[in-house]
Parts: sequence; C-alpha cells; structure tokens
Amino acid sequence: MKQSRKIAAALLALAAGFSMYAACFEPFGVAEFAYVFAVPAIIACRLLFENCVPESGKFWKISTFALSYAAWIAILCWIRHVYPPAGWAALFALPLIISSLFIWPWFLALPKLLPTIEEKCSSRMLKLLGLAGLWVFLEWLRTWIFSGFGWLLLADSQWLRPASIQLSEYGGVWIVSFTLIFCNLAIAEYIYRLYRIHLLKVSAGALNSEKKISKFSPEFYAALILVFAGIWVYIAKLPSSKNEEMEFRVGFVQTDMAGILKWDPSKAKENFDVIIGLTEALSKAKVDLILWPEAATPPSMPVVGYEPTRKIIEALSAKLDIPILMGNMAYFDVQPNPYAQNCAFFVSPTSGLSENFYAKKKLVPFGEYTPPLFSFIGKVVPVGNLKPGEFDGLIPGKIAGKDYGIGAMVCYEDIFPDLGRELALHGADLLFVCTNDSWYGREGGAWQHASHSALQAVSTRKVLLRSSNNGLSAAFDQYGRMRPTFAIKGKDGKIWKGEPNNAPDSLGEIELTDERGVRLDPETLLPARPKPLSDENGSIYFRGIGYADVVFYKNFSGETLYVKWGNWFVWLCALFAAGAIFSAARKPKQEHSHSSHLTRTKKA
Repeated sequence: MKQSRKIAAALLALAAGFSMYAACFEPFGVAEFAYVFAVPAIIACRLLFENCVPESGKFWKISTFALSYAAWIAILCWIRHVYPPAGWAALFALPLIISSLFIWPWFLALPKLLPTIEEKCSSRMLKLLGLAGLWVFLEWLRTWIFSGFGWLLLADSQWLRPASIQLSEYGGVWIVSFTLIFCNLAIAEYIYRLYRIHLLKVSAGALNSEKKISKFSPEFYAALILVFAGIWVYIAKLPSSKNEEMEFRVGFVQTDMAGILKWDPSKAKENFDVIIGLTEALSKAKVDLILWPEAATPPSMPVVGYEPTRKIIEALSAKLDIPILMGNMAYFDVQPNPYAQNCAFFVSPTSGLSENFYAKKKLVPFGEYTPPLFSFIGKVVPVGNLKPGEFDGLIPGKIAGKDYGIGAMVCYEDIFPDLGRELALHGADLLFVCTNDSWYGREGGAWQHASHSALQAVSTRKVLLRSSNNGLSAAFDQYGRMRPTFAIKGKDGKIWKGEPNNAPDSLGEIELTDERGVRLDPETLLPARPKPLSDENGSIYFRGIGYADVVFYKNFSGETLYVKWGNWFVWLCALFAAGAIFSAARKPKQEHSHSSHLTRTKKA
C-alpha cells in the first residue's frame, strides 16, 4: 500500500509538471511556469529511484511518455482545424513525433544522469549542465530532422517577457531555453537537498550521516546568475528616447479570408476586391509602407504568371504613392514541368514589382508538397506541389525615401531560428514575415506562431514586421517588443471592415502625444500599450486595417554574436551532454546513503 501511494504521488507530480509545461505557452501564456515545470518530475524521479520503488522504471517510462504526449496534444489542439479530417490525424500524429523523439528522451535520461545527493559540487554541476544541454540539443534536432518543426521551443514561452529573452542576442533562442531548463534543475536540486537534510535530522541515529549532505548548492546560484544576466542586458541597453529613431509608419491589411476559401475560384474576384478596398482606405492613414499577408491575392491570380494581377497591384501602388510589401504566389509555365512558388514581393510606386523576390524555402510537408516517401497519401491542402526557393539574398525596397534590404520569411518560416540569422548575415535592415494563420482556427495557433517573431527580432536585433491574413499582425522592435498598433474604426465607433456604407472615421484624427512625443491612446489619454492589430474586443481575428510607427534603436548596430557565430551555444550544450553521459557511464551510481540509512535505522 505504501509503495502504491508513492507511485500515485509521483503520477500527480508528473501530471502537474506537464500541465505547467503546456500552460507556459500561448494561449495560456503563464510564462513563469517555464522556470519550474520540470521541478515536480525531477523530485519525483529522485524519490522513486533512490528509494528503489518496485516497478519504478516501467512506471517512469509509461507515465512520462503518456503525459508528454498529452501535453503536446493540448498545445497543438488547434491543428484539428487545418483541412479536416486531415487536421484530426495531424493532431495525434504530430504530438506523437514531438513527444516521443524530442521530449520523452530527456525524461528517460533523468534517472541515469541526475547526480546523487553525496556527489561533489563539480560532479553535480557537470551532470546538471549536461541535462540542460541535452534538452537544448534535442530542441535543435527538432528544428531540422524530418524537415524540421521548431514550433514552441521552451524559449518561445517568454516572448512577452522582454527581459527574459535578451540573452538570445548572444546565443540565440538556445541560451534562453538553456536558462529555463537549468533553473528547473537547480531549483529541484536545492529543494531536494533541503528535504534530505530535514529527513536526516528527524531520523534516529543520523548524526554522523548529516555531515555528508551540504546545504551549499552552487547550481542554484549559477541559475540565478543566468536569469539576472538577461535582466542586466535589458537594463544595460534599456530602451531610451535618445536612441530611438522614428523610421516610418507601416500599415497592415487583414482580409480575414478562411484558408480553404482562398483557393475557391468562385470567390477569387470577391477576395481580390476586398484587399484592394482595404488598401485604398489605409493610404489615408499617412502610412509609408503597406503590408499584405501571405498569398494575398487568390492563388488563381498570382502576381507572377498572371499579368492582369501585376498591372492592378502596380497601378494601385502608383496611385497611392505608397510601396506594398506582400506575400503572393508566382507561377512559372516552364514546359514540360510548370511550377509554382510561395513568395514575398516588393512593389514600388515608381518602378513597380521588384525583380528580386523571395521564394519560400521551408515548405510545409503534406501541405505545400508531399514527401516522396509518402507520395501515396497525397497532400493535406489543395495547393499543388510547390517548388522551394533558392534565393538567399534580400529584397531591395525604398520606404519613406530610404533604401532598405528586406529579409523575408513566408508562412511558418520564422519558427526556424537559422533562417532569421541567415538573412541578418546577408545584411538585412529589417525582417518581414507574411503568413496566413487562418488555417489554425481562432484559438491559440496564431498566438503561438507569433511568439517566434519576438525571438527572431532579439537574436538578430532587427525590426520585424509581421503581416497575417487574420492572425497576429504587428511590428516588433529590436527588443522583441510589439509596437502599439492602432486599428481603423468606422463612424459607428466599431472596427471598419471595408463596408462601403460605413466610411472609416479615424484615418484623419489628430494624433495625441505627451511632452516626450510618446503616442497616447485616444480613448484613455495614456501612453499607448504595445499590442498587435486587434478589434474593439481585443481579438486578433477580424477583417480590418491598422498601422504602427516603426522605430530603430541606434544602440544596436552591426551583427549580434549569435548572427556572427551561429549555433555555437548548441555545440556547447552538446559538449555538456556528452560529458554528463560519459561521466554517468564511466562511474556507476553507488548505493544512495538515504536508502542505506533507512535500512540501518529499521534494523536498529
């Protein structure tokens, strides 16, 4: 009975831990859970294996697998909306791959790599660094193996906590993930040491054994140093108005077209008319650049391959005298194998469509192409087999009279940290993400996706402009913070959705600022809060237009350490993990003093 209670307690601890793991990400967004989610599991692991609970190995394997799988089903529950019933299959298949290959192995390594309570500080530190390094290395593997799916690395949980992500300037998202998981290990180690010391004090005849356990926990202080290092970087480079340069005003167009309807030929003209009407109205908001989302015009009317579309968009840009940065399709009638590409384009009001455009390199498996090995099952969405792009350069564009090199990412490419780094290496002045999150439904998918943009901005120290069909459209500054975004309202005070009988009323309004020039919210007369484009109910899922003022900070110039040296921190983590594994394999664990002490006590 006593053993079964221990198993039950361990199961509850694991369930609580994996629940916190899921909740640290959007749409729950309890980012602080990322620092402690693994603590219950680590302590439960120690108690089970150090007390030699029968069947603990089997229980540990089954429970950690089942709960990690359940956590990822909860995280990706929105994926069921992607072209059902295929989305339902993905809901169970994708979490299975992520949990079994990249999360579960770490928990399997815990019983083997956790240090014993009597080990020296140096040995303990090596093993804890190794466990943290193993977590990061598994995350890195997830970004490229099987075409890669870097969705929601542990670091992405902190996207709305600017002070927590500033270290990514030096080691990318990897150093943030390392800090978080190392905090879990250090906190668990400190709590467990206090528990064991207390247990020894209340055990009869334990006076001599008490000297073997020290309260000193250097790993706990090392974790604090890592956390405060990120805060120190933020404070040392604190955003200052003297470093702030207002570059231009960017306008967002959200058409809110359901993903599957964009491919409906019968709605092509309607969809096209909507985006043209919204764009024309937005021009009155004194914007210097207009953003369109991924595949902005209907796929049957690509900007390259269908000349009328190109002429209409070029004429629109010239008429408004505003450049358009957009996602769109390109079709190349190259016989005998014509092909299409998912691209990003810049349209100048003077020179028209730029010949330099970016074609998406990371295609969505089963969505934009079918992997050859699985050709027999077809595709998830009806977009044809797209061809990946090969262009690694930048899109040149003039905005508000200044030339910029624009680094573009299409669809979900911002979830791959290396792509943003490559664009920064090529000299990008700013990053642009065009996406269509309407496939995800109206739950947490779009919020989860946007979290990656914040980390991209900080790790490269580049302004990032994000345009979505109906998800999260925003401008991120070099600190990874969203700029205040203002939606256009109609005469009725509600969000203007392009209704011809309800003209937009807030386009020419007087802009209120304080004595420092900070923009005020016209409704509250307080400094405008950072936020994405959203409607009167705070929802990001709507049809409408809006704008944000884009600033650059003079204290960020040149390449970051991460941009220069790439994944150096990943390889350091791999070295930590290898060292811990070698140490554990070379020196088998001795009998734990706690177990032997209890045995001696019972005999006495």
